[in-house]
This record gives sequence, structure tokens and C-alpha cells, in this order.
Amino acid sequence: MKRLSVPAQYLPVFCRELHQLVRSGIPIAEGLAMLREDETDPDTRAWLETLCRSTEEGMPLASALRETEAFPAYMTDMVSLAEDTGRLEDVLLSLQRHYDRQLRMAADIKGAVAVPVTLFAVMVAVVVLLVTQVLPVFDRVFAQLGVRMGAVATGMMNAGAVLARAGTGLAVVLVILAAAGLVVAAVPSLREKFTLWFRRRWGGRGILGQMAVSRFASSMAMAVSSGMSMEESVEVSAKLCGGAKEIDEKTERCRQDIENGGSPADALSSSGMFTGRDCRLLKLAEQTGSLPETLEDLAQRQEEESLRHIDRVVSAIEPAIVVVTSALAGVILLSVMLPLMGLLSAIG
Repeated sequence: MKRLSVPAQYLPVFCRELHQLVRSGIPIAEGLAMLREDETDPDTRAWLETLCRSTEEGMPLASALRETEAFPAYMTDMVSLAEDTGRLEDVLLSLQRHYDRQLRMAADIKGAVAVPVTLFAVMVAVVVLLVTQVLPVFDRVFAQLGVRMGAVATGMMNAGAVLARAGTGLAVVLVILAAAGLVVAAVPSLREKFTLWFRRRWGGRGILGQMAVSRFASSMAMAVSSGMSMEESVEVSAKLCGGAKEIDEKTERCRQDIENGGSPADALSSSGMFTGRDCRLLKLAEQTGSLPETLEDLAQRQEEESLRHIDRVVSAIEPAIVVVTSALAGVILLSVMLPLMGLLSAIG
């Protein structure tokens, strides 16, 4: 049986619709039936059908969500907690904002890297065209005239010849890699395994580390405001942003400090995830009872800093690509034109 998975872009929409149903006082089973009737996508309709059937039988919403196996564990855990504490409306609104933020960050990252990636691809295509198609023509013409091209152009042309001979093999490799990527993206279990592997290897460093801390702080804010204990909040939030060794070590250190009787602010400060200024804000927030709000502010700031960091990197990469490619094309052009000009001078 095909395993269904709710698309990331639909999660905030679904949370918003559920929030509106709960706020309006409509029973969950009846509201889900309304959503099902309006749905045209067959996959979405399938898991809505499962939800309707389960809730009509009296199953709690969180249990019904788990039964579909289509929703993130974090969402089902938070809904379960909300049902236990009677704060379902607030938690659904928080989940909507949480998933909206994730989508916005993903879109901003894609938008930031799209231009340099496209530029790099075009530049590579131009260089490959020069060394595999244009330079061989000049080489044959120069050979007939008894003139040799420059060493750089000759070397690049030879490299292009090797690349052309290996073209079929490279094409097969690229097709296999592309097919593997599509399979991983299409199969939820493989996508989860790849995400976990990627996080373990690179998720705790640089920009990815900042983004992980942002997710952790946002999750902590939602869990604490929903009535979950600090120790449980850290444990649940660690699952959301964990995977990378560096992040796992920090969240585990935080959890152990709280378990040993340390204050939440001190535990978060000693974890090493936050700056000194952030740690002072956390301690002040604990004293004033505004820890969830401060964690949410820190999450927002970490997200904004991550995006600024990405913008700075992209801003540096774009001109670098143009300069390197232009210099390479200039060297190739000079390697071709100088012998030609020398030949014309000799004839003249």
C-alpha cells in the first residue's frame, strides 16, 4: 500500500483550517468531513478519509493523525499534548505559524541560491562549448597554416576532447544520479533517511547550525506555552532539529542540566546554542515569566541572521563566478587570437 505523506506546503493550510474549526466550535469529525468534501486531490482526500473515519469512531485527533502516518511526529505530539491540556486552539495556531516559518525560510533559501546556480550552469555550458566545439575548429585551421595555438587553449582543447570521449559515460552517470535523486524525493522513507544522513554530516555547522537552533527555539516556545514540562519540551524540540552530532550534544546537555535540577535559562545558556546576549535575555525572561515569547523572538532572529548570512555568501559568489569565467574565456580568446594576429602580421 502506498504510504501517504502530507506535502510541506499543505501543513500550515491544514493547521489553519483545523484552528478555524476548533475556534468556531465545530466538532472535529464534522469539520474534517467538510474539508474532505471540498478536496479534489486524491492523495489528500485519502488521508482525510482516514481522519474522518477515525474521529467519527471517537478516536482523539492526535491518534487519528498518527494512524494516517502522513503527518510529522512533532505535529502529532503537540496535538496530543494540546488535547490533554485543553489548549488545542492555541497549539494549532502555533503549529500554523511554525510551518509557515519553515516554508518561508525554504522559499527564501531557494530564491537566494537560484541565481548563482543558474549563472554557474550557463557559464559552465559556455566554457564546455568553447573547448569542445570552437577550439577544435581553430586548431584544424591553424594546423593547415602551420601555426600552433597557445598552450592554455591547447591544454583546454585536449581536456575537452577527453570530456567528449567520456561524454556517453558521464551522461549515463548524470542520468543515474538524477533518477536516484527523484526516487529519494518521491519516497518518504528514503527522503527521511537522506535528510537524517545530511543532518548528521553537516546539519550542526555554519548556516545549517543556525537554522537548527532557530527550529529548536521555536519548538521550545510552542512546547512550553502549551503546558509541557521543560524537560519534555527539550526532548521533543531536540527531535525536530536534531540529527547533527553537534546539535544533539548541546540539546542532551541542556536536558541533563534540567533533569539535575538546573533552571531552564541556565540549562539553555550552558548548552552553547545561544550567544551571551541571548543567554542574558533568557535569564531575564525566566524571571519575568516570558520565556516562551523570548524563545520565539530568538528563533525569529536566528532565522533572519541565517538568511542574511546566505545573502552575504551569495553576494560574494555571484561576482566571483563572473570574474573567473570571464578570465577563463579571455585567456582562451587570447590563446587563439595572438597566434592568428602573429600570422597575419607575418603575411602582411
